[in-house]
Amino acid sequence: MVLSTTSRLAAGLIRFGAVSACVLVLSGCKHRHTASTADSVDPPVMAMAAPRAASVGVARFVGLSAARKAGRSDIAYDHTLMMTVPAARVSTHFTQLRDLCLGMEGCALVSANMETEERGPGEFTHEARISARLPHDRIEAFLKAASAILPGERLDDVVTSNANTNERDLHGSVTDVERGLAQLTTYRDRLEALESQSAGRTDDLIKIARELSEAQTALEFAQQEKADLSRQIDTEEVTVTYQSAREVVSPLRQSLRQTRQLFIETLADLWVFLVQAIVWAPLVLVSLVLLRGAWRRGWFSRS
Repeated sequence: MVLSTTSRLAAGLIRFGAVSACVLVLSGCKHRHTASTADSVDPPVMAMAAPRAASVGVARFVGLSAARKAGRSDIAYDHTLMMTVPAARVSTHFTQLRDLCLGMEGCALVSANMETEERGPGEFTHEARISARLPHDRIEAFLKAASAILPGERLDDVVTSNANTNERDLHGSVTDVERGLAQLTTYRDRLEALESQSAGRTDDLIKIARELSEAQTALEFAQQEKADLSRQIDTEEVTVTYQSAREVVSPLRQSLRQTRQLFIETLADLWVFLVQAIVWAPLVLVSLVLLRGAWRRGWFSRS
C-alpha cells in the first residue's frame, strides 16, 4: 500500500512537472513571437507616422535636371514645391524667398502673390506662391532656401506636402523654328536683291517693299519664338507654394470660438441700434413734447 501510494504520488508529480514545462515553453514561444512581431512592425509604422521633413521632398528632384540633361540639350524643366508651414509664418517664408530671388544673380521673378481665405468663424487659411526662373546651377540652392527652417521653428513645422518635376522635350519645336528662320532669312535676302535690281519701276518697288515688310515681321516673330524656347531650355521654372498648417481644434475650443463670434456680432448689432437711437432720439423727444402740449391745450378733446 505504501509503495502504491508512493508510485501514484510520483506519477502525479511527473505529470505536473511535464504540464508546467509545456506551459513555460509555450509562453516563451509566444513572448518571442510577440517581440519579433513588434520589432518587424514598429519601424515601418513609425516611419509612416513621422512627418516628412522639408529636405526629404526636395531631395527627390534636386539635381534631377543635371542628371537628365547629360546628352540632351533640348529639355525644359518645371519644378513645383508645396510646403506646409505654421499660419503665422507664411508671410515670413514668402518674404524671405522673394527677397532671395531679387538678390540672386540670374533669378527672374515671374510672379509672387499671397491669399487669405476665411473658412469659418475666426478661421483663416493663408497661402503664398512664388514663381521664379533660374539657371540650372542655381536650382538646388533656391530649393534648399525655399524649404529651410527659419529661426524659432521646429523641424516638424516645415513639411513638404508635394514635390514634382515636369520634363518637356522641345527638340521638335526648336527644329521647326530653326527651319522657319532659315527659310524666312533666305526669302528676305532674295527680296532685298530684287529691290536693288528694280530701281526705277515704281509698281515693282511697292510690291517688293510690301513683301519685304511682311517677311521681316515674320522673321522677327520667329526670332522671338526661338529666344523663348532657348530661355525655357537654358533656365528652369520653380513654383513654391506655402500653405498654412491646418489647426486641429477641440470641440470645446470650437464652441468657445463660436460663442465669441456670436458675442461680437451681438455687440455689433447693439452698436448699430444705439447709433440709430441717437439719430432718432431728438425727433422722438420733439414729437412727444408737441403731443403733450397739444393734449394739455385740449386739441384732442371732443368738446
